[in-house]
Amino acid sequence: MAAEGIVKDVGEIHARLLDHRPVVQGEIKCFVREFEGKRNHREEERLESVLNHAQQMGHTIPACTRLMEDNLAQVTANLRVATSMCEKISETEEKMAKADPLKERREERQKGWDAFMSDQYGLSAEVDREHEILSDKIREQHRLKEELLKEGQVSMP
Repeated sequence: MAAEGIVKDVGEIHARLLDHRPVVQGEIKCFVREFEGKRNHREEERLESVLNHAQQMGHTIPACTRLMEDNLAQVTANLRVATSMCEKISETEEKMAKADPLKERREERQKGWDAFMSDQYGLSAEVDREHEILSDKIREQHRLKEELLKEGQVSMP
């Protein structure tokens, strides 16, 4: 009988150490009680709500896909038109940035001013030459007059 007692004790030790069924069953019962009792089936309601949304999306997505396919050509055409308009605006802006109208007008006025000043320098040089010629004539006349005065031929008034 001693062997039977040892086998019985080993069986109990084995059951306590290696057989986890009673512990697991207790945890499962506790989890079910927590899940169903205290939370009032909130998770189940949430799962049903998510399922309903998923089913609605199952109907909505094909309708959206059809609408997209129907209108995609028009949207693409509108996008191309908008792109070309943006490119034209950009080109116009670049041309306006490069062609500064005030700068061109300044350059034209400067050219006109330079031409005017060149003409004035030419006229001034001509006047200076005439003045020099007339001054030379007057000097010559004074010199002749002084010579005549020295000779006594002309009297001073």
